[in-house]
Amino acid sequence: MAVTSIWPIHRRVDKVIDYVRNPEKTTEAGLPELASLHAVEDVVEYAADEMKTERRSYVSCLNCREDTAAAQFMETKRLWGKPGGRVCYHGYQSFKADEVTAETAHEIGVRLAEELWGGRFEVVVATHCNTGHYHNHFVINSVSWVDGKKFYNSPADYARMREASDRLCREYAISVIENSGRQTKDYAEWRAERDGKPTHRGTIRADIDRAIRASTTERDFLRVLDEMGYQVKTHGKDGKPLKYPALKPPDARGYFRFHKLGEGYTLEEIRVRILRNIHKQPPFPELVHHLPQHYRVRGKPQKKVTGLRALYFHYCYELHIIVKQPASVKRVSFLLREDIAKLDRLDAETRFLGKHHIGTIEELTTHRETALMEANALTAQRQELRKDLRRLIRQGDFAGIDEVKQNISSLSDRIRAVRKDVVLCDGIAQRSGQVRENLGRLVKQKELERKERSNDELFRRRGGASREDVAGNR
Repeated sequence: MAVTSIWPIHRRVDKVIDYVRNPEKTTEAGLPELASLHAVEDVVEYAADEMKTERRSYVSCLNCREDTAAAQFMETKRLWGKPGGRVCYHGYQSFKADEVTAETAHEIGVRLAEELWGGRFEVVVATHCNTGHYHNHFVINSVSWVDGKKFYNSPADYARMREASDRLCREYAISVIENSGRQTKDYAEWRAERDGKPTHRGTIRADIDRAIRASTTERDFLRVLDEMGYQVKTHGKDGKPLKYPALKPPDARGYFRFHKLGEGYTLEEIRVRILRNIHKQPPFPELVHHLPQHYRVRGKPQKKVTGLRALYFHYCYELHIIVKQPASVKRVSFLLREDIAKLDRLDAETRFLGKHHIGTIEELTTHRETALMEANALTAQRQELRKDLRRLIRQGDFAGIDEVKQNISSLSDRIRAVRKDVVLCDGIAQRSGQVRENLGRLVKQKELERKERSNDELFRRRGGASREDVAGNR
């Protein structure tokens, strides 16, 4: 189980770095101050007396050297004209006692630092042990040596740190805190809601809201959810009510507990909302169907798009219709809902296929291999330039420093673009089969609902005619 935290340091950076490098050399007078470096969410994990047993296990450095790290931190600040304010950030990752070895704890810490800060900041990673309890310290320069921008520890940054730490712990089969005392959202859900994008729980809440509006009793509510493809579990196999009732969306892998959906979505709160629901509204308002307009277009006919491009164009087109007109499809599978939440990514993949005229998996594989080779070559060039930059900084050659930084920045921009192509290729290769299957389901579902509307209309017409005949006979 790993606990993480990160906070700014305003005092001298050399004291913090010296401590994480050599905790054994800490004097009695400095123990109370350094105990505060173990404060996680404002709770000091070790008292000052317990700090006497603090021992160093491993130290690694990213973009700096261990023996000159403090000097390099300050040199970067002077170089970019930002010596004051927050001098560095101190991060902390604590593991459950006896759950990891020193080597594993340090390996996880280095990987975490490389993922979060290694591309832009100088970082010292130190693994300590206190009474069999391993933990990592991270000292991050507050100024980037790459572009001079300052590091700001926003809630999103901390959420990303916690998510990355949990993911690495799972990879090493180490326990993580699945549910803390307060209910929180994972980073991906928080970011999606911030950007106004659909999320799994957000979609479920919206469906529950529609079901409530269409119901006057709890039985109505459960029936509407069933019509939408949901499975609701309120009782166990023994017939006793479950402590945590749950529901399962169509095509979802597992159940979602009602109380985890947020305020107003426990079963008891839903019952109260149903009782307050005076005006009954149809859960699926019918769309107004307009006759198609036909136009003549002069010019050379466009070549028909085929293969992967056609598949993605059609799929994204259908998803955008669902987003803009939710009533266009009554029963949207959960796999489709997942893709609606990833619509920006699917749009990017579609534009990528069109831009590079990729129509087959073979063409996609060839493009990926070419992009990967280019990314590796550019990364090697950038690594050499970074070595040159460190040498120029030590020599104080400021004219050469500016030129090398510009070259590094240009290479970094190009590497990001090429790596993005590789990521898009991987995403398309992994999703193309599921996209084809989802599109087939969607087309069949729309055809089925079209037939249902046609049958309903025919039934209404027949019913009207019969009533007229009866009235005429009278």
